[in-house]
Order: sequence, then structure tokens, then C-alpha cells
Amino acid sequence: MLMNKTKSKICFVLLPGFSSDDMQALGLKKILEKSGYDAVASNFYGEKIINDFSALTTEECLNNISETINRLSDKYEQVFGIGISLGGAFLMEHAKKFDNLNGIVSVGTPFRLKKRKLISLGQWFFPLIYLFWRPLQKIQKLRLSPIGASKEIIGYLEGKFLENLRIVTVPILFLHSKKDGVADYRALEEYVPRVGSEKKEITYFKNGNHVIDDNPEIIVKHALKFFELE
Repeated sequence: MLMNKTKSKICFVLLPGFSSDDMQALGLKKILEKSGYDAVASNFYGEKIINDFSALTTEECLNNISETINRLSDKYEQVFGIGISLGGAFLMEHAKKFDNLNGIVSVGTPFRLKKRKLISLGQWFFPLIYLFWRPLQKIQKLRLSPIGASKEIIGYLEGKFLENLRIVTVPILFLHSKKDGVADYRALEEYVPRVGSEKKEITYFKNGNHVIDDNPEIIVKHALKFFELE
């Protein structure tokens, strides 16, 4: 087990999935900090305040996230990332350009989305829905889904994200539930072999949902074991 002095030199960057806030990552943050590590919970779009997601671009999201990771890598000896769904994809995208992450845990990696026809139908009705959704999005306590960025994000996941995976060489642990209703777990067998990392593992769960039953304890347990920290 690492001593607290050593743990203080390690920081975790925690990214939630397609959510308007960092709530998904706060459970992870609490457990890691209780274990003696520093942890920073961000959003999939970075440490910004956004009231209208319709103008958000993936490039802006990635630049904001990389800015956070680069800043932390200057301060800490080791920086690890744990990303849920889209958050995991963005951590991998960062690793295509930078080499300052010491490891990544990707939960519910969206290599292939489920319910694609339903998503397409929702996008068709989007202009009408967003007339009412847009003003309500500004009320943060409602925690509405950032549907304004859905077209941009889906385009990224089905395009750029799947490209140049061989460039990613950082150690990666993929955690995925076989009952994930959002991302198809079967896609991992197709895409993980394309990832360039020498150290990469897949752990499947028979039960759980897209974020493994919102169980941060089990995610942290697997992360620390994979990173050989505890």
C-alpha cells in the first residue's frame, strides 16, 4: 500500500458522461480523496459554465479537458484518468495527442451506441423540443440533459473517436456491464484490439447499467488494482 506522502503526488482526473454537470464523478472523487489521493472532477466539456449546449463543439470540450490535465501534470508526478462513457472517450482522445496521463479507466466506453434509431428520431424532433428545453437548461438544479450538444457528440463518437486508436499507448482498463443499455459491450471485442496500449484489459460485469449501477466503490477498486497503486 502506498504511503500518504506518495499518494499526495498522485492526482485523478474524473470525467462524467453526457451530463450537464459533474455529479456522476463526485462519488469517485469522495472515495479517492478518502483513500489519500487528490482528485479533480470536471465535466465532459471542461471546467466551464455553459447554459446553451447547442453551440458546443467537441474540439472545445477536448481543449478544455486537455487544459485541465496539462495543468495537473505540471503539478503532480502521476495523473490518472477515470471517465464514464463519453468521459472515457475524451480521455482516450486526449491520449492521442498528449502523453501525460499515466493510465485511464473507461467505464461503459461508447464504441457503439445502442438504440440508434430512437436517437435519430429524437434528433428529427430536436428543433421543436429545444425551443422549450433551451431556457430550462439555464436552471442548473433541474440537471437537464445537454441535448443541445447531442448531434455534435454523436457525430464525434461515430467518427473521430474511432479513428487512430493505435496512437493511444497509455495503459487502459475497460469496465463494461453486459446489461449496459446505452453502449454495446460487444463492440469492445472489435475496437479494443485496435488500441495501441501494451497494457489493456477488459472487465465485464454481468449486472449493472451504463455506469455499473452508479457504484463508484467498485470502479475505484478495479482502478487502483489495475494501476498497481493498492
